[in-house]
Amino acid sequence: MNATPTLVSDQNTVLSYLDEARKHHTQVALAKYLDIDVRTVRRWETRQTPPPAYLAHALQQLLPFGDDKPEGAFDFIDLFAGIGGLRKAFEQIDGRCVFTSEWDGYAQKTYAENFRDAHPIAGDITQVQAADIPDHDVLLAGFPCQPFSIAGVSKKNALGRAHGFACETQGTLFFDVARIIEAKRPRAFLLENVKNLVSHDKGRTFEVIRRTLAEDLGYHIHYRVIDGAHFVPQHRERILIVGFREPVAFDFDALPLPPKGQHKLKDILHRTDGSEPELPWDEGRFFDHKKQRQLDKYTLTDNLWRYLQDYAAKHRAKGNGFGFGLVKPGDVTRTLSARYYKDGSEILVYQGTRKNPRRLTPRECARLMGYPDTFRIPVSDTRAYQLFSQAAVVPLIEYAAKLMVSQLNLGEKAPEAKAVAVPQDIMTTSRWTKEQLKLAFYLYCQLPFGRLHSRNPEIIRLAKLIGRTPSAVAMKLVNFASLDPAITSTGRAGLGNAGSLDKEVWAEFHADWEKLALECTLLNAQLLKEAGAEAVVELDVTEQEGLQDFTGETKRVMTEQRVKQHFFRRAVLSSYRGRCCLSGLSDARLLMASHIVPWSNDKTNRLNPSNGLCLSAIHDRAFDRGLITISDDYEVILSEQLKRNDDAFVAQIFLPLQGCKIELPEKFIPSIAFLSHHRNEIFIDAAGQ
Repeated sequence: MNATPTLVSDQNTVLSYLDEARKHHTQVALAKYLDIDVRTVRRWETRQTPPPAYLAHALQQLLPFGDDKPEGAFDFIDLFAGIGGLRKAFEQIDGRCVFTSEWDGYAQKTYAENFRDAHPIAGDITQVQAADIPDHDVLLAGFPCQPFSIAGVSKKNALGRAHGFACETQGTLFFDVARIIEAKRPRAFLLENVKNLVSHDKGRTFEVIRRTLAEDLGYHIHYRVIDGAHFVPQHRERILIVGFREPVAFDFDALPLPPKGQHKLKDILHRTDGSEPELPWDEGRFFDHKKQRQLDKYTLTDNLWRYLQDYAAKHRAKGNGFGFGLVKPGDVTRTLSARYYKDGSEILVYQGTRKNPRRLTPRECARLMGYPDTFRIPVSDTRAYQLFSQAAVVPLIEYAAKLMVSQLNLGEKAPEAKAVAVPQDIMTTSRWTKEQLKLAFYLYCQLPFGRLHSRNPEIIRLAKLIGRTPSAVAMKLVNFASLDPAITSTGRAGLGNAGSLDKEVWAEFHADWEKLALECTLLNAQLLKEAGAEAVVELDVTEQEGLQDFTGETKRVMTEQRVKQHFFRRAVLSSYRGRCCLSGLSDARLLMASHIVPWSNDKTNRLNPSNGLCLSAIHDRAFDRGLITISDDYEVILSEQLKRNDDAFVAQIFLPLQGCKIELPEKFIPSIAFLSHHRNEIFIDAAGQ
């Protein structure tokens, strides 16, 4: 199972904590805090004698972790935090971390470097009382899986002695997860572990976990083994166990998994064409920007390469499958393991017939696990390989987080919304009316999946307007996912709760997006007016420019046009999580909702989000002019004009995109028919221009 954590023994780590603490505390204050002589602190600081390794945690408590973060949509705690993969995913959906526990010193150092908090990192969770942990909505834990001792339970049954999770899991770290859940009763939890947890000890280990969570603690649990290859170019199967305090309509199929194979090794390798970003915090440790290549130390020596080949040949002769894993840019790798630092045998990057293969660099390992280049690696290569091998695949956890957030039932934490009188003509029964569903679907189109929760102010506002609870509206929005072709085309049923009227509304929108978008805008305005509130068409500032110059019919037409543009922009940007699908740019001021089939060419699909791409302004211009296009496999195709352009800026921005896959949206995946139209009618090469 998971490797046993290591305590800090690296003196550099302890000394770095000391140096940082000295920026904020005097030698006298440190000596008093540590209950030692001030001369001892002075000798440490001047490097005359090394501080004991066990002081790392005590020194860490003195570091300033920054101000409290503003309140998020929900609070969570991060147990067995490692380097923060679970946390990073849940912060993406507006969660706030209020407690962290991790006892591996190298993981602590890496975590503290990347997450500045008002709370220090707690060490050994077995020594932390549940009462000392803040209240929270969600518990996260990538707990190590130690063998469960279930011997003696039958004997205790015969003797009439009590048992349960405290008996069956005592002595394992899962016990600490269970006791914290029992004491704090969070709304939900997410546990992550290796896939072998399901089969360990012939399934008995997992049965203890399942029974503890579901029967002893009373949570409604869901679990699934998911391969990280859906999100990164690495086969890495992990089990996710999701639990809710209350019964909810949770379904792992509610959000489609991206197809395997769309992410290739080339996506994470250092680029040797001049486009590799220079990261100041890496300090040239992994890549030589002058020579445009990774450092030579990552290439295997002749002796090591010969040994690995001989070892593989010996096992092949015996009919075994042991050997090294040689990968090329178009491949998906094996699972990164904790022993990678030894010889890199499971993932060796091919460098041609005249050069030995090489290991991945730690920066490439970070990318292989889905960490952004802003993630800092403050430990040695050996420690970095071990930490990343034990980390969670960040985009895989983001997938689970987005599924969970809509079911957290955070309505009772929500700020009070202004009360409005609900018009009775759309509330004739307790069932959802068609008008209510239209407004719900209209909002669904414009919100990211991760914002479909009952604390979202827009959901609260709609709930008040139509006389529903925020939780009911949030659940209805998630239910619409079961009608998304991105799910149904792969055989998934989503939540399976969509009724005939839901399907009718879905079909109406797809038949005439413009008509329904305007109808919902007017319906919303009418409800606000009847409720005594001012009806305001919410537009971006840039979309309001010029409206004051028109009156009468002209202004009405212009307003309708702006309403349509506003809906399409929100729908497309929310589907792509507010990021350019080519560059990852996330500044909304520089993003465009680009039509695949131009606005003037297809009236029916002008507002169809499946006819849209989220692009930066410069990529939008190139796409609109037919300089780039997208294949049916969602790969970027550059025109010959662009390839021949000798402008250095063009080469830097566009040439690396050739053959790369776009980042697909969470919903409303680009239509193959629309992409085909763009290639055949708009793309310069096809048009023969």
